Amino acid sequence: MIRSPLLSSLGIVHGYSTRTQSRECFFDELGISKDDVVQGEQVHGIRIAVVTDGDKGKILSGTDGLVSKRSPIAVAFADCVPVLAVDKDAGIIGTAHAGWKGTLGGIAGELIAEMKKNGANVGNVYISIGPHIGMCCYNIKEDRAGEFQKKFGMNEKISIKYQGEWRLDIGYANYVQLLDAGVMKDHIDAPVICTSCRVAEFHSFRKDSKEKFGVQLGVISI
Repeated sequence: MIRSPLLSSLGIVHGYSTRTQSRECFFDELGISKDDVVQGEQVHGIRIAVVTDGDKGKILSGTDGLVSKRSPIAVAFADCVPVLAVDKDAGIIGTAHAGWKGTLGGIAGELIAEMKKNGANVGNVYISIGPHIGMCCYNIKEDRAGEFQKKFGMNEKISIKYQGEWRLDIGYANYVQLLDAGVMKDHIDAPVICTSCRVAEFHSFRKDSKEKFGVQLGVISI
């Protein structure tokens, strides 16, 4: 299991599973019943759903982000960016699943906006950006690079041409969006853990075969 030192310092129950860890062991280690966890369907959109008491154990259709005041929530990932968020004082948690489409759509900002609507103070929001494909492994076509340049400007930390190929860092793009949404820089934990480089530890959509492919979960509970 991977944990964020930042969220751990706040006493927040959370974690990211690995490909070698069974779901049963993962939830046991977290001390959470999988039957209580709510997850989004994850359709590469930007819709954020607010979890209700009746949603326990469900997968909410048409959603890529969740905000909850009670139930633990989860986000699945295998190269896409998993975001875990918390305002401990307000008792609000959030998740987002940010692939390239969701990142272009601004899902990180949408998550913060929905948390604020439900009582969070952006100055008290803490974020963990979990393992995802890094710029080292994420080569893209020129037209997609152009879309990101149109949205983020000519930021070489987000898109750059390297050895004849365009590369993209969707993790850093989401980091920028979180800062733009008002999250404090020192409230964001964003280590570089590339799922494609570390395929022995993580499922990777780009690196795995169809037979070996799976997903990890990022889970947070208040």
